[in-house]
Amino acid sequence: MLKFFTMNRFYALIIYLLFNVSVIAQDATSMNKGLQSTIEELKDFISLPNDALNPDDMDKNLIWLTEKFSERGFSTRLISTSNIPLFFAELKTKKKEAPTLLIYMHFDGQSIDRSKWDQADPYQVVLKEKNGDQWKELDWNRLGENINPDWRLFGRSTSDDKGPIVMMLNAIDMLKADKKKIPFHIKVVLDGEEEKSSKPLPQAVKDNRDLLKADFLMINDGPVHPSNKPTLVYGCRGITSLSVTTFGPISPQHSGHFGNYAPNPGFRLFHLLGSMKDENGKVLIQGYYDGIEFDEMTQEVLRSVPDDITSLHQRLAIHSPETVGSFYQESLQYPSLNIRGIQSGWVGEKARTIVPASATAEIDLRLVVETDGTRLKTLVKEHIQNKGYFIVDRLPTREERMTYPLIAMVKEGSVTDAFRTDLKNPYGQWMEKVLQTSFNEDVVKIRTMGGTVPIASFINELNIPAIILPLVNPDNNQHSPNENIRLGQINYGLQVFYNLLSSKIN
Repeated sequence: MLKFFTMNRFYALIIYLLFNVSVIAQDATSMNKGLQSTIEELKDFISLPNDALNPDDMDKNLIWLTEKFSERGFSTRLISTSNIPLFFAELKTKKKEAPTLLIYMHFDGQSIDRSKWDQADPYQVVLKEKNGDQWKELDWNRLGENINPDWRLFGRSTSDDKGPIVMMLNAIDMLKADKKKIPFHIKVVLDGEEEKSSKPLPQAVKDNRDLLKADFLMINDGPVHPSNKPTLVYGCRGITSLSVTTFGPISPQHSGHFGNYAPNPGFRLFHLLGSMKDENGKVLIQGYYDGIEFDEMTQEVLRSVPDDITSLHQRLAIHSPETVGSFYQESLQYPSLNIRGIQSGWVGEKARTIVPASATAEIDLRLVVETDGTRLKTLVKEHIQNKGYFIVDRLPTREERMTYPLIAMVKEGSVTDAFRTDLKNPYGQWMEKVLQTSFNEDVVKIRTMGGTVPIASFINELNIPAIILPLVNPDNNQHSPNENIRLGQINYGLQVFYNLLSSKIN
């Protein structure tokens, strides 16, 4: 296969080669301008640090967004919250009776560890190509007449989630250049705290219900299906968390003197955690899976997702999966109970011959629509109590230590609800039709994805359907070092926005 293409051949063949697409709505010159301007604008946007844990980063990002959306004719404002403001923009069509599309994305990013990145500054985008098993940095002058669609832009938030924001802005530029009319009102909400659970979001939506009123919500976040086919996601799991700590002696003790005598909190914790699941990964806590059923249509949709299980297992390096569901997509329809970290004493070169004072497990619970996060946390705490533990929400007192043989400190995290839109929803059918027409490809429809997007508050408060339209490549390393986006995927996103924003909603 040829490694490089001229621009005309690139735009004539890119979708066939990358996405099996046979229809391109724009000519090569228009798409060339769109791709080039998107890359330049994304470089500029990425250069603004956006660490979700550093509120000071957000001011410059908000100024940038205000400027760029205003240039496209949007009216903009900041929506006050208990912490970082939400960015709001609105573009109205002349037809007052036209439906309103609300778009949600986020501009904050995960924190970075510069030592783990293969570039000096993760906020300065670099262009790379694959050379064997390594990525080689390219000079920006290579973005001339010859472009390889597999070249990538590396930098924090290139995919999650600044890339899609810039794609949308440049698609609107292309529509205006082609004198295409947008047949509905557009409202855009950009979140600056998505990477830390968007705690202020529910109240902000409630306080601004009239401003955010819309007919339909579209979320542009996350990667397309690994098959690289056009993808629609009709729901996502919610999340909540628990921290469980068990106790031994009040301070670490010499394991020679007190091993076999002072209770070991690590073993206590392991026995407790082990009682929550069977060897196949199914939760044993009574009532944990209540209310979850699948009809024939649901099973058909779940099985239609073209997952390559062999490749998935190779990527994970596992022999066999847990059996909460009978196959991968079915497993995502159940709530999970996951140990995300355990700590007790010291390990490695710092290991000491002691009986630790405590052991802590951090647990996250992924939620589905049929399950309530508060209820599931209550079930877990009741299970702990039934195992003989006295539960506290802070460090136990000396008196409590002397009174109760088993003590567990349990701290609860906030709840982000799951959401799911009916697979027959007319707005979803409209999106599916546009994608099918644009790319001459069956659309992968995912009933519930594994991750969490904190937008249930929009659905609950505004009473509107929502669908996630992912745009970026599956192997983008989001949340990790060396996050990236493929140039071919930018082209895909531009076409998706161009065609959706110029197609009437039936």
